[in-house]
Amino acid sequence: MTVPALPDFERTVRLSQGNLDAAELAECHGLLCGLLCRETSQTASDFMQHLRAMQLLVNPASGLQAVMEEAFEATRRQLEDEEFGFALWLPDDDESLEARTISLAQWCSGFLAGLASGGQLEALSDESKEAIDDLQQIGRAELSSGEEENEADETAYAEIVEYVRVVALMMREDFRGPASDEAIH
Repeated sequence: MTVPALPDFERTVRLSQGNLDAAELAECHGLLCGLLCRETSQTASDFMQHLRAMQLLVNPASGLQAVMEEAFEATRRQLEDEEFGFALWLPDDDESLEARTISLAQWCSGFLAGLASGGQLEALSDESKEAIDDLQQIGRAELSSGEEENEADETAYAEIVEYVRVVALMMREDFRGPASDEAIH
């Protein structure tokens, strides 16, 4: 099964006509992923209602609404992909490391908000609880402006993005539990 790609990130920021910056768009996607992991958002309409409730996207123009609905469907299908084709919706690598780090931090904050919208998290495994603590730390990440970006920072950023991606997939499995046709050992 081929999973759909997420809409172009930068184009979506432009479509928002100043209503969303890159970090806020990343937060919207994090929220969506958290909602889908908790299965508290079954439709694109549910997702849009959550965005309004959090005042992230209150009255989107029809073009932006359509792109967000496309992002909902693509993300839902990516999370279901058995080949782990899930991707975080973040700014492209040509953006500054600082901008990407801020967006990743906002993605994590949105993800945690989406997870929390489904109620208590006490039933999670110890590994998942530890991962939530990690995401909270990443959600507070920032770079000091003026620091020179280097290859080691880029590598660290890429590793953190991959870790967050894997955590999201792990959370989905934790909340979903085994499918009816999966053997439990």
